[in-house]
Amino acid sequence: MDKWLSHNNVAKVIALIVSIILWAMVHLDSGTPVAPTPIVNTKVIDNVKIQVVGFDSDNYVLSGLETDKVRLEVRGKRTDITTNFSDYRVKLDLSDVGPGTSSQPLVHELPPGVQLVSMSPSIVKVTIEAKETKDIPVNIITKGQPAQGLQLGTPVVAGSGIVQVTLPESELAELERVQGIVDISGITDPIKGKSVKLTAYDKHGQAMENAVITPSSVDVDIPVTKLYKSVPLDITEVGQLPNGLVVASIESDVQGVAIYGSKEVLESISSYSVAVDLSQFKGTNQTRYTVDLTPPEGSEKIEPSSVTVIVKVEPPGEKQISSIPISLKLDNQHLTATILDPPDKRMSLRVLGAKDILDKLKPEEIMITADLANLGPGTHTVPVVVTLPLHVRLAEGDTSRQIVIELTEKEEPANPANTEPEGPSDPGTSEQETAPTVPPEENTAGNGNGANTEG
Repeated sequence: MDKWLSHNNVAKVIALIVSIILWAMVHLDSGTPVAPTPIVNTKVIDNVKIQVVGFDSDNYVLSGLETDKVRLEVRGKRTDITTNFSDYRVKLDLSDVGPGTSSQPLVHELPPGVQLVSMSPSIVKVTIEAKETKDIPVNIITKGQPAQGLQLGTPVVAGSGIVQVTLPESELAELERVQGIVDISGITDPIKGKSVKLTAYDKHGQAMENAVITPSSVDVDIPVTKLYKSVPLDITEVGQLPNGLVVASIESDVQGVAIYGSKEVLESISSYSVAVDLSQFKGTNQTRYTVDLTPPEGSEKIEPSSVTVIVKVEPPGEKQISSIPISLKLDNQHLTATILDPPDKRMSLRVLGAKDILDKLKPEEIMITADLANLGPGTHTVPVVVTLPLHVRLAEGDTSRQIVIELTEKEEPANPANTEPEGPSDPGTSEQETAPTVPPEENTAGNGNGANTEG
């Protein structure tokens, strides 16, 4: 035993065994874990939105972008590859890119510890256009109808009524109008300072979504008034003046009145009549009458509510009117009428009236008519009817007048197809109805202009 222990090799073996046992004991007692081998994963992230940065949107518009999403493939530890997609960013920097079409690189941003494997695409094609601005007037339209009996006025835009529209150069030429819409359905009062949003429209009536309107809205007033109709004032005369006086003129301080009411009522009104009673005349040459006006039936009110009528009178003058044409009224198409007496087929009358009226009176303003109805062929003495202008009367007490006419039957043409057209007939003949050369002028005081329906 001692001999073995003294042997050199045996001692070395024993020392090695003791060393191994001591090493094992030390490491087993310390409890130090053994580090595991790290595991690397890969992941594909689709549809990552491209973020445009550095773009001058005030002066340019990004009119074309090849794609707005990319596909990322990344790798890293499982704990580093998050499922929060907002941590994965792809940016397109257009800080130094001007108008035109070009290809630009994309830049990625990933969470810490994550590496990019691939990005598709990594370059995108972009098209940039310059913006242009144009001044254009605002157009305001209304929809609906105001309450019954109200009339819509013209919308009024506050300020200059001009706005600026900014669009890409290629779209500005298509700009047609800038418009705002105001709903007036059932309104009973004017609209004041209503803010109206504006929209730009192209030549096809489509809204231009890219348009930037400055300002984007305007304040608008919408006036409404009661529906009315302007009609002429018609002055009529009743009663008689005292003997020895004639009317020189009848005038009013207004030519027409405004009547308010519904559309149906106003359509039935064409004038407003005011009666002046001449029997109440008290002045020597001029009298003023104040006449209160009553709204027509069915209407709401009338403006003005009263008018002043000025009547001027004077002693009558007398004048001889010669060569007044005679008109024959003949309904029988088979007869021809010829005036035998007076031979010149004209008459003369003495008339009374105010001096200014008589000085302007012409023969054509007087109508002398003979009615030949129910008369057969032969010679007839027939009365005539004299129609005089207003404020003119016959001087003679006896207003009955007669003429002598001859009615003859028309001869049938031998060959109607070859009959030459007849020339104009003589003044004293009539086939059916002979009218005066110039019809008499109506001389009714107070007539105004034609009616004008608002709304």
